[in-house]
Amino acid sequence: MKKGIRKILAVSLAALMTLSLAACSGSGETTADTTADTTAAETGSETAADEGTEAKSADGLKVGLILSGPISDMSWNYTAYQGLLKIEEQGAEIFYQENVQPADTADQFRTYSTAGINLVFVSSDSYQDVVMEEAPNYPDMQFIIINGSVNEGNVCSVQVSDEQQGFMMGVIAATASKNGSVGFVGGQEITPIINGSKGFEQGAKYVNEDINVTITMTGSMTDTAAAKEQSIALADAGCDVVVPMADNASLGVLEGAEDQAIYSVGTGEGQETSGPNSMLAAVNKDTAVAYLAAFEQYLNDELPTDETVPKYGAAEGVVTLGPWQACADELLTDEQKQSVQDIYDKLAAGEIEISID
Repeated sequence: MKKGIRKILAVSLAALMTLSLAACSGSGETTADTTADTTAAETGSETAADEGTEAKSADGLKVGLILSGPISDMSWNYTAYQGLLKIEEQGAEIFYQENVQPADTADQFRTYSTAGINLVFVSSDSYQDVVMEEAPNYPDMQFIIINGSVNEGNVCSVQVSDEQQGFMMGVIAATASKNGSVGFVGGQEITPIINGSKGFEQGAKYVNEDINVTITMTGSMTDTAAAKEQSIALADAGCDVVVPMADNASLGVLEGAEDQAIYSVGTGEGQETSGPNSMLAAVNKDTAVAYLAAFEQYLNDELPTDETVPKYGAAEGVVTLGPWQACADELLTDEQKQSVQDIYDKLAAGEIEISID
């Protein structure tokens, strides 16, 4: 294990025997080139910095990450981990814990505080309530909630555009559907997944206003079997293209599509291994971009302090289209593929609005 992880275990073991921190080791290449071009100035939010404020150095900083699932999910938690690795490249010492339940988060904060962590990322708004309750107890730690909605005290939020990812998955699904019926399988029924489902329906109807859209939720981001069952049920109901938005459980949706000989759209590169004959393409959501941008805002004392929460999507390189897979080459014409690309380009240019109200 990495030196920093041994340190945090040593100082926390007496107080918290049941928690352990994962070793920091690379898990493959990032899903997209990560840049730091997006700043607080580009999002238009107010910042805590006065002009001319000297930036912090990343050297010597300790940055922790709390993850809702495994870094091997080829989706949400994987790209979060890639963002942490990008932060390590800036000179910070990094720590992370996978599969943390909200009920266990307060204990993890105590562990991080004992280890001297300066900045804590929490990977989901499912942690927001416990963060707001616990953050005042740790005034020397900065908390950043991914997909949160609060900027208060030592807590701020950064959002990624789940609705844009859902929209483009809907576009691909409707373009490929022959039955005029497509389905969405979400995991935990939280705001990001709900927003993704709304985007999916709007994207499908952008292509075909008469298409039948079915939205289902399993209630879990890790229950692969339940997601697969929902995928099979959608196929039985006549859907010929299904899409997931359920982190690690997304793989079950692709497996169900494979078993039922229908098509699917993935949420991360590498997921085609779970649906080699069914996955048309992936609409990737590279949250690493948002993590690195937020870290640089932290270094520059530019984290948002007002009610404005920056959101990163296609324009910032967070939501991207992955390569077409072999089954797409058999199913879709070049004109259809170009149509999908054209719609994506309009989305990135701000020419398409998605309603999540």
